[in-house]
Amino acid sequence: MRRGASLRARFALGYLWGFAFYLTGTHWIARLSDVATTVTWIKYPAWIAAAAYLALFGGATTLLAGVLARRVPLAATFPLALVVIEEVRGSGELGFPWFQPGYTQHAYAQVIQLASLGGVMLVTLWLAGVNALLWRAISGRNARAALGAALLLLLPWGWGQRVLDAAPRAKGAKGPTVALVQANIPGEIKWSGKHQPEILKTFLDLTARAAAAHPAVVIWPETATGSYLRKQLDQARAVVELASVTRVPIFSGFADYDYSASDRMRIYNAAGMFRPDGTTEPVYAKRHLVPFGERMPFEWLIPALARVNFGQAEWTPGSGVVLFPSAAGPFGCLICFESIFPDLSRASVRAGAKWLVNITNDEWFGRSVAIDQHAAMAAFRAVENHVPLARCANTGRTVIFDANGRERAALPTFEAAVLTGELPPPGIRTPFTRFGDWVGVACAIGLAAAGVVALTARRASD
Repeated sequence: MRRGASLRARFALGYLWGFAFYLTGTHWIARLSDVATTVTWIKYPAWIAAAAYLALFGGATTLLAGVLARRVPLAATFPLALVVIEEVRGSGELGFPWFQPGYTQHAYAQVIQLASLGGVMLVTLWLAGVNALLWRAISGRNARAALGAALLLLLPWGWGQRVLDAAPRAKGAKGPTVALVQANIPGEIKWSGKHQPEILKTFLDLTARAAAAHPAVVIWPETATGSYLRKQLDQARAVVELASVTRVPIFSGFADYDYSASDRMRIYNAAGMFRPDGTTEPVYAKRHLVPFGERMPFEWLIPALARVNFGQAEWTPGSGVVLFPSAAGPFGCLICFESIFPDLSRASVRAGAKWLVNITNDEWFGRSVAIDQHAAMAAFRAVENHVPLARCANTGRTVIFDANGRERAALPTFEAAVLTGELPPPGIRTPFTRFGDWVGVACAIGLAAAGVVALTARRASD
């Protein structure tokens, strides 16, 4: 970036890069199954619009970093600006932290241990810092910057390996077993309303097979049967009867509903346990709904938006954390999209969860890279809180992560199967669990300080 570049040029640099990046990254929007929308062609302009919107944050990053770099080194302003803008991108009605830079490191077990200190945002800050120093070293032939980049690059590898070496391992008796049912139900069947008996039979048959291993719990995916499973008495009775016969509780996602004081029906994307004694309470309702997919954003501000129909569901958001007791210890639930928001899993662990369950239905994405992207982000929720995470998907990826985000067992995608595995032990409480997203706060303070320095320097030179 040229030092004398205009504000427009600084913004355009980040925006054009961001548009190309997000257009490539979100290509799976154009590949969403036709079942996902009633207006099937809308996914193509939606893909372009999503890239155009997300690119605004790329432009804001280069604009902010570039303006402050007139008085403060760009190698300092860019990482700070990136983190702060990423915080904004992942917040609010349209919050979408997918593609945060830190997630690119998911395959490097040593590096992602940084997340236990400050969440995925710390990994993002580290990555931006390394790249900024490398740029400074190469562009300015700066030996000190090169040394700093080398030290910063190596730091998480050495420290992360020490964390992995110190990770708790089950001693003596084996840990509890969990079973995850991946039924591989196509969307056009699941949501047709015509195949509910066959779908339920598929899940019951796979669960009966899984129960032979005597797991602490059998887990079904998000909206597993495509029905109001808990409310439809014949289906609920069949699930409870199987739980009673096998003496194994069944945890499932399902659509649910209740009525408000004004007799208004409220529909939830929910999850709950079917126990051998016939009880099905409590029920968890998804707290963070997908904008334009599970709710129309800003309806509270513009009520007329409620009449706009792109095929989105109109779920009601849940109100808080729900813990489910089990023989494997109490666990919290993350439904699909919720797995990319660190504060939700942190809240469950702080409430007493010893492990996390992430249920999802990624069948909407088809055979695209979005399935792997989504699963990779879930691994960070385990690292951040040092708790194992069991991820059960309708079509995949169904996987068990240990408390350090390492994959311990997994199923191939788009196959009907059961994943039965030992649940790894949790680790010690992490700084992230204790203090939350302190990295974002620290970077905002640092950015404000850089602004003060820049302003002071400008006044002094005038």
